[in-house]
Amino acid sequence: MNPFRTLLFALAAALLPALPAAAIDGPGAYTFTEKVPADWTAGLPADIVEVTATCQYSKAERAVYILTDLCGLSEGIETEFIVAGPLSDRAYEAFAIARDLPSVIARAVEALGVPPGQAADPLAGRGMAKGERFTLSVRRLGPGGDTDFRPLSDFVEDTCSTPAQNLFGRGFPYVGNTPELDTHMPSAVVASYTEPISLFGLPFHAPKSQVYGLFRAKSAETGGRPAVIRLAWDRLRDGQPRVYNVRLPVTKADLDSPDAILEKLKALCEDPRDVFLTPVIADDVPLEKLPAFAALVMELDRQGGIAVDTAESGQISLRAFLPNPVWNERSNRVFQPWEIEVAPGEAPGKPRVTLCRIIEDWTAEGNEPALTRSCYPGLNAKTLDSAMQRLDTEDGRIYVAFFYAAPGLTMGDIGPLSTAILKRCPTQWVFLQPAPAMGAAKAEKPLGTPAEESDAAM
Repeated sequence: MNPFRTLLFALAAALLPALPAAAIDGPGAYTFTEKVPADWTAGLPADIVEVTATCQYSKAERAVYILTDLCGLSEGIETEFIVAGPLSDRAYEAFAIARDLPSVIARAVEALGVPPGQAADPLAGRGMAKGERFTLSVRRLGPGGDTDFRPLSDFVEDTCSTPAQNLFGRGFPYVGNTPELDTHMPSAVVASYTEPISLFGLPFHAPKSQVYGLFRAKSAETGGRPAVIRLAWDRLRDGQPRVYNVRLPVTKADLDSPDAILEKLKALCEDPRDVFLTPVIADDVPLEKLPAFAALVMELDRQGGIAVDTAESGQISLRAFLPNPVWNERSNRVFQPWEIEVAPGEAPGKPRVTLCRIIEDWTAEGNEPALTRSCYPGLNAKTLDSAMQRLDTEDGRIYVAFFYAAPGLTMGDIGPLSTAILKRCPTQWVFLQPAPAMGAAKAEKPLGTPAEESDAAM
């Protein structure tokens, strides 16, 4: 591995864990300078219930009311957080900062009867958070303040979500409290990107690097100005749950004559609930039939019609069948994933499996490493993960696996392999082609005496 990347990993490990703060005005944290306005609850519903002096809820309105400070972003400035927790060190990029810890706000939300949801799991293929939806509105206090609550869209511009997704109108999924949420930076209550630890999530995948700048302040607000934010539960009619988990069996006949399954997908896209789809591909479905179906399903996910969930045991995510062909150029990769060559075996469900590790040698001449590919045949679903553990030289940091699948394989061949290494490698991709060559032909040998093929990186 590049020594500079090794240093980067070490720095990340030191800087990214929880940063507990003993007091609100701790290092990098926001300091509340104004006392709690005595009249901040004026006009709130008559059935208001106090959780703390600055966090209350109304069952009649199905809403939580929190007192915040506006963080004073200038007009047009990027807004990374709609609401941050009081210990957060990110007030400089937040619209508002709450006076109550995220765990306190979670207590108020769940007092309404809202069940906890689940955070997005983009590494494993689920980009959307699961949970009941909440919309946000704002009432600024003080001179020139608002007489009523105004929609969040009056204050923050959203050029990220599509009209169908309509984030501010349809709301943020409630994820729920986690032990580290209060003190783990950025201590997000509502983030505007897919933050792994946040009280509320997003109804689509929004990597921070891709959506930076797509949410911006629409007006210049005075820093420290108190404002009440209403978190309103957008409950569906008849009290039906927002999250609808759907298991969709897919057979070879379905893919050969797709009209029936297309009708099922159309109906799911028209469902008012948030549909989380788990396609379950029959074991005998050839892998070659899956890329076209995967492209359709993932486009429905991208458009907001459905959300593809993580794969069941014995399956591999449909997303895995849509890799970027550019990744096959090893010298251009950011890091080298595990490579797993899979070919048909003597019986269905018992493929021939070869694990390959790409080692980067940064002591070679030039600015790029020399690459060595060591391969270990004779593995199966029971031995693959332990072989990875034995051969790992990166302390578990390689979380991506590339499957190179030969013709004639089925879901029953590759699904168990995917499940076996899912904890180690949640991100997996399937290439329906041989692995790119690296110099001399490889002579297969048992694990422990690797066959090596070396090639200087170009």
